[in-house]
Amino acid sequence: MIDALRTATSGARTAGLALSLAALGACAQTGDFGRPAPGVINDALLPAAGGVAARTRGEPVSSYRLTDDEVELRNLAWGVVMPPLPEQTLERTLVELARTRVLPVDRVRVEKESYVRTLIATPYRSSGARYARLKADIEADVARIEPFFSTAARVAAGDRARDRAAARVPELRPDERANVDARIDENGLLIAWVRLSFDERVVTYRYALDRLVLETPDPAAVAVEASLSTLERVLASLRPIGKPRGVFKG
Repeated sequence: MIDALRTATSGARTAGLALSLAALGACAQTGDFGRPAPGVINDALLPAAGGVAARTRGEPVSSYRLTDDEVELRNLAWGVVMPPLPEQTLERTLVELARTRVLPVDRVRVEKESYVRTLIATPYRSSGARYARLKADIEADVARIEPFFSTAARVAAGDRARDRAAARVPELRPDERANVDARIDENGLLIAWVRLSFDERVVTYRYALDRLVLETPDPAAVAVEASLSTLERVLASLRPIGKPRGVFKG
């Protein structure tokens, strides 16, 4: 996390924006339907800084407008890559920096211990309430799978159409080809990052369940185990959408 903070500071400096961590803490707030809460920092300042930082790192950045499906893909991705608990403030801030590309994705990894450590530290009226929260987070992720990957399939189909069009459009300019390739790379990165985040959630939830049972055994663990098995089963049934392109292999 220390390395990520250093990179974040460097990326923000490169972009020429003085963004403090205190201000960024508000950026990772959840809005309606598990999407990022709208705001100037989320929607304008961080994406602008991230675009500059990504170009400085030599990463492709497309200037093309987003399709409706690409907007929806990004909205749905937010709830998966963002740590589930609002109290995971530092982790959520760092992930928001990665999402907006101020940080490279591969420099931000949320430790599996963070979730259960935060869950245990958060005051609840009963130990069973922590199991209920864990179960609710798992089931929320199960519900996110179908909408995200259905949208991802449409985006992947659009990228194939985009690539075919670029091959046959007469007098295709180099900047047009670069924008096509960069957008395909950006979409591939996001899909790969979400799939990795789902897999990491399984590890995180399993670790959390084991630690809750160690500290506060409760019959509610049986229902949590069943929900976790469902998440694992649904994820195992997914077929790859396509190989991610470009340098974003996070």
